[in-house]
Amino acid sequence: MSEFAVDAQNVSKRFMRHLDKRQTIKERVVRGRSKNTQDFWAVKNVSLQVPKGSVYGLIGHNGSGKSTMLKLITKIYRPTSGTIHTDGRVAALIELGAGFHPELTGRENIKLNGSILGLTKKEINDATDEIIDFSGLRDFIDDPVKHYSSGMYVRLGFSVAVNLKPDVLLVDEVLAVGDEEFQRKCFDHLSALRRSGKTIMVVSHSLGQVESLCDEVTWLEHGEVQETGPASKVVSSYLQRVNTEESARNPRITATRDLTAIEGERAGMGSITVTKAEVVDAEGNALDHAETGTTFFFRVDLDAKEEVLGPNVRIALQHDSGALVTMLGNHRHGVDYGYVNGKRTVTVGLTDNQLLPGRYIVHIDVFDHTGSRVIDSWNDALEFAVRSQRGEIGQGIVDLPATFRID
Repeated sequence: MSEFAVDAQNVSKRFMRHLDKRQTIKERVVRGRSKNTQDFWAVKNVSLQVPKGSVYGLIGHNGSGKSTMLKLITKIYRPTSGTIHTDGRVAALIELGAGFHPELTGRENIKLNGSILGLTKKEINDATDEIIDFSGLRDFIDDPVKHYSSGMYVRLGFSVAVNLKPDVLLVDEVLAVGDEEFQRKCFDHLSALRRSGKTIMVVSHSLGQVESLCDEVTWLEHGEVQETGPASKVVSSYLQRVNTEESARNPRITATRDLTAIEGERAGMGSITVTKAEVVDAEGNALDHAETGTTFFFRVDLDAKEEVLGPNVRIALQHDSGALVTMLGNHRHGVDYGYVNGKRTVTVGLTDNQLLPGRYIVHIDVFDHTGSRVIDSWNDALEFAVRSQRGEIGQGIVDLPATFRID
């Protein structure tokens, strides 16, 4: 008996693209089939081995071949070349409810899906009550599914797939179905399947979920394997590529103002002017983005036209949602610059950056030594992005230090 639940070797899948499509039946009859075709390889020479009892992830951009690979494993598609061997019953959460008949009731569709998956009548009957309870749709289970909302539809589809006791469960971008309560129930059930020795393959763009759920991950790009290995390592490599590509597409975050163009528009006394602001690394190199958990610096160039005593340089960070994150000022941190004159540079380090992924706007103000009078003010001085090697998105604004204990 194989130690792998899924063993794919050198698998490729080719589709044919018709470049001069026939738009009507008449065109098809008169002009015949399109002869201007192009081969499209959705998957190219992919090899992967999924150990039994593991949770295995597939990641990559849209169109990288992830879903095609799952459909090849379920035998929805046949590979153009290569071999795929699976051990045990395979259930797929690829398009939830895709096999449902709209005129049949929820209960009848449970039986229909069970039959498609190869279960006996007794196995289906034994599982029906469990599926209904899991879905939370008992009050509507004898209504035709065409009357179900989209949320009810996917709840029933998920419930059928996970409760028919598959040996291998394939999950494609459906880990966030239903409301909060049902999502928790789904994750708890996936954890129970894992503990019972079942094999789970996950396709998801939620890299935080992939890293927390999966033992091993394969990264696909344009149908080809880029890297396979431990989840945290592969997710980190993928995010580095994503960040690099985003940086290449977007302009650098270095911000510089032409003082002649804005003279008279800046608030303040004007004895000191902020002439330039940048986000830089420890070596002083301008950054395209900062990363959560790593130290980076704001570098602010000043031009003092006269000697100024103990100015307070304050940097305000604002999340692009509008929320003020914090204000950083040298006076607040007990730093006195003494007398400042001529061209000077202030460097402010954000140690072990606790900002979570998102976009942030920087406002810069310079106050006198009393902190009551504005010398210069530069709103929207620059904007920069924060990224994370762990892939959190939409998890808040700051990553606060915390300790955990269970007694």
